Amino acid sequence: MNFFDGIEFIRYGNLPDYTVTLNKLYFADYFGIQYNHTGSCRLQIDDGQEIMLKGGEGFFSAPGRAYSYGAPAGKSRHHCFICFAGERVNSFIRGKLFSPFDQRPVFQVHNPEKFYRSMLELQNLLRYPSGFRAARRVHLLEGLLLQINEEPANDGNINPFLRQNIDQLRRNIAAQPQKNWDFTAEAKKISVSYPHFRRIFRQITGFAPTRFLIECRLNTAAYLLLQTNMPINEIAHDCGYQDEYYFSRLFKQYRNCTATEYRKKLGH
Repeated sequence: MNFFDGIEFIRYGNLPDYTVTLNKLYFADYFGIQYNHTGSCRLQIDDGQEIMLKGGEGFFSAPGRAYSYGAPAGKSRHHCFICFAGERVNSFIRGKLFSPFDQRPVFQVHNPEKFYRSMLELQNLLRYPSGFRAARRVHLLEGLLLQINEEPANDGNINPFLRQNIDQLRRNIAAQPQKNWDFTAEAKKISVSYPHFRRIFRQITGFAPTRFLIECRLNTAAYLLLQTNMPINEIAHDCGYQDEYYFSRLFKQYRNCTATEYRKKLGH
């Protein structure tokens, strides 16, 4: 018995600078995870009230509903999506793992860089014929849904002002990982000591600040390795690393293969 039968992947995409607004879009016979990684996204479902999604938030799409969504005028955002169909989706819905028919099927991701990395991994597998990868694809899809449903960190005691500022900083880092971020200076901006800043940042994002920055940079690198023919030294520079060899060591440490191997294994 194949325990991962019952899912057909229809389409997927990763759009880092997406400016298009879609009005009254219908998904004829398939479902989707629509993820807004960075930037703001205006969303209206059916004739409901328009809401604004921030980075690290998204929504489930389903057949028979009308979706209008896009970045505010003059802005761009990073949109990532995976659409699918099949009998297994009904099991997801019955088990409350997937809730696309809720009045407001919006979700928040508590570890955005981990979630985005998982979406990239699944999308990379979808570039190949199914074969032995079919089970792995479904396993990754279920992993994405589990990440969405994970309980948030125990952070109810975080000051709302600090939470708001660190959430905004997280979005800024994800949007511009190549910048030379000074986290001691960021702590001073919100009038807290660096150890306290680091503790709260980790509580909210799941990573210490420096590790979070590395994740953002390596996710950008992974995208460029697969979607462009840029030389690795240029990719390293565009991700904020002047030293190609240091970048290569980090990539192998956190992605378990070199950048060259990653491109050969999953690229064109």
